[in-house]
Amino acid sequence: MDVEYALTLASAASAGAVTAAGQSAWQGLVALGRRAAGRGDDVAAEFEPDPSDQAEVRVFTGRIAERAREDEAFAAELCGWAEEHEVALQVNLRQVHNTVAGSARIGRLVQTGDVHGDVNL
Repeated sequence: MDVEYALTLASAASAGAVTAAGQSAWQGLVALGRRAAGRGDDVAAEFEPDPSDQAEVRVFTGRIAERAREDEAFAAELCGWAEEHEVALQVNLRQVHNTVAGSARIGRLVQTGDVHGDVNL
């Protein structure tokens, strides 16, 4: 797994914190950040971002990104965290891209992600 993808998952982790699996991923990321920064009250305050506060999340993930780019061992730990939590966080990253172009003749068109079950039009 590459560091940039791991950082993308780190950014998505705050949004996923509303689910149990997402909360586990978020707590794991915060713990990883704390271990990288060291100990102390100032560090604890710096690495206790509220996942619902986007400004705090941006600062936190910025620090994570900076550390990952400077420290190969931390980058490897971040990638390990991302591999462990990838499935739980991918739900937040999924996108559907459909293109109808040119001289296409369209009768009925449905744009959707995964469908589990029948679709009747």
